[in-house]
Amino acid sequence: MPHCPEEKITKKKMKPDVDTAVEKAPIPPAVYENSAAKAEDNKSSAYLLLLFGVVGMTIMILGIVGVLPLKLSGISKYMTYGIMSALFLLFIVMGMVSMKSYRIFAKKAESEHSLCSTMKKWCHSNFSSEELDNELFVQENGSVSEEAVQAAREAWESTPEEEMYFKRVSLMKEKIQKQFLNLDEGFLEHFVDELYGEIFEK
Repeated sequence: MPHCPEEKITKKKMKPDVDTAVEKAPIPPAVYENSAAKAEDNKSSAYLLLLFGVVGMTIMILGIVGVLPLKLSGISKYMTYGIMSALFLLFIVMGMVSMKSYRIFAKKAESEHSLCSTMKKWCHSNFSSEELDNELFVQENGSVSEEAVQAAREAWESTPEEEMYFKRVSLMKEKIQKQFLNLDEGFLEHFVDELYGEIFEK
């Protein structure tokens, strides 16, 4: 029995709009990756790959010239030497690429360290827990009459610590972004998270 048009329209309306749901899904915040740590990872990988590659290629060369008594014959000899030599050569190439990445991340880590030191000096000279909390209080309560100040202050001080954390972090990020332009979001998140403990959890 054919469906009437009204039923089809109803079913179409009930069908969830997948594309819209995907578009409205929140984008996760940028994750900060420490350049110094990445530099060390690439450095250790480079040394390990180069070590395996050079030692392996040395063994292959010694085997090919007959110094090492490797008992291989016929096609298996050429296949073994060919495949193993290609593998060890690949290790050497990957080691060189990792070493190049290490140098790039090491330079980036130096600039990040310098920027971080400058930002910390500025923040410690311009931020204090009392001043930040007072600014937040004024932002939320505006010009409160003298009679209402005490009640507003008590309500403010009873705000849960988690809620206070997000308010403070938001204000700190806003002030830092005005002073230091074009900061990476992940770097800023990481920096403010560390700075918060130094200012509010002394």
